[in-house]
Amino acid sequence: MHTAVKRCGPRRGSAILHPKEIESRYDITAVTRWRWEKNGRLPPRDVFIGGAPAGWRPETIERAERGQIAA
Repeated sequence: MHTAVKRCGPRRGSAILHPKEIESRYDITAVTRWRWEKNGRLPPRDVFIGGAPAGWRPETIERAERGQIAA
C-alpha cells in the first residue's frame, strides 16, 4: 500500500537552495529577495522543477558570493 508523504518545505541537504533558504541565509524578507532577483543582486535561478524556476544550485550562490558572477 502506498502512503502519501506530506512535505512541509525543502529538505535540508538537498542540492537546491529554495527561496526560503536564501531568505534565511541573508536574513531578508521575501520582498527583498524578489527585489534582489529582479535587480541582479542574486543570480538567475538555475534549478527548474516542471519547467518552472524553483531555486539555485548551492555552487551558483557560492560563486555569486565570491563575486565570480557578474550581477
